[in-house]
Parts: sequence; structure tokens; C-alpha cells
Amino acid sequence: MISIAIRFITILTTLRQAISAFAAQQNRAQNLVWLGSTAYAPIIPPNQPARLPDETWTLLYHRLTRLAARFTALFHRWQTETLPTPRPARRLLERSETPAPGARFPSTRGWVNHRIPDSAACTGQLEALLQDPEFPKFLADAPQAGRLLRPLCHALGLPEPTWLKRPVKPKPQLLHTRPPKGAPKSGQDAQPPGTPDRPLPPHIRAAARAWRKFDT
Repeated sequence: MISIAIRFITILTTLRQAISAFAAQQNRAQNLVWLGSTAYAPIIPPNQPARLPDETWTLLYHRLTRLAARFTALFHRWQTETLPTPRPARRLLERSETPAPGARFPSTRGWVNHRIPDSAACTGQLEALLQDPEFPKFLADAPQAGRLLRPLCHALGLPEPTWLKRPVKPKPQLLHTRPPKGAPKSGQDAQPPGTPDRPLPPHIRAAARAWRKFDT
């Protein structure tokens, strides 16, 4: 029986091949066509996504290579019951790696599928692989694998299964509740007993001051 690791590596290999072919085709499409002394640029369809620099596809290609190596090592340690303790999440891009200027991944979901038609087959294969019942068991013991799979699903526009979604952090509980309406603010003296909640009208306060002066 072929393990999910081997099937996953096969998908990534096919995806890297599609990226290489697309990058080469993109560079060929940039070339001008000369007819005599006149140069003609290729016509870009209006609905076509914005062209990404070659550095972005190079970074993605190497990112998938590291992803395959890390997933394989993690799956092997899961099988041999030698998994490391999960560490806090960090980016897949190593600190020692300095990305080239302009090499940034778009935030749009499915940005790879929108540009590379040949990646649709890899998306379907990955969707079928995620339905393998062994995958949720693997992720339950190795949550590090979720950090590798979620960015890939986002790039291919693949909906994440429930067991793969990032756990929702509980909202912090407020230590202090809002005081009731009309209560004195912090640092202010509370009203003496018997004082009405609403202030007295101005003419009644003026009359009270006049009576106090009369009594004295």
C-alpha cells in the first residue's frame, strides 16, 4: 500500500513540473514579434490575472521542494513514533533565506490555479488524498503537518477539511465588567443615600440655595 507521504510527494513533483513549464512559457510569451522593422507585443486578455515576476515562481518551486522534504521526515517520525514536541508556528521561509526583491506570494486564494491551468490536476489529486482516513490521524499526532498543508491548500484554492482548519483561539474573558448605567466613575464619590438618580432641575436647585441662605 502506497503511503500518504509518497502520494503527497508525487503531487508536489507534478506541481513543480507544471510551475517550471509555465515559467518558461511565460518568458516566451514576453518576447516581441518582429515583422520587418515593426515590433508587436503579445495581446494580454483583460481577465487574465496580473503577471508575477519570475522570482515568485522560483521561490515557490524551492518552497515546494522543502515542503516535500519536511513532510516526508515528519511522516517517517510519525510512523516510528519519534515525533518531536510541536513548536510555535513559524514561517516556512527560513530566516537564513533572503527572498529576491519582488518575490512575494499573492494573498488571493487559488492564485496558483488562476495562472497555471495544469495545476488543476494536482488540486484534484490533493483533494482526494486529504480524504484518506489516515490523514486526520496523522495530523492529530503531528499538528506541524497542518502548517505545511494549509498554505498549499490556500495557493491551490482547495477548501480545507474541518480537521485541517486552524483551531479557533478562545476570546479572552474580560476581568472587569462595565458598570451599570448611571454608576459613578472610578475615582468619584458615590452619591449619598436618598439622592435621586437624575439631577434636579435648575430652578429647584436655585430655590434650595435661596432657602439655605434664608435659614442662615
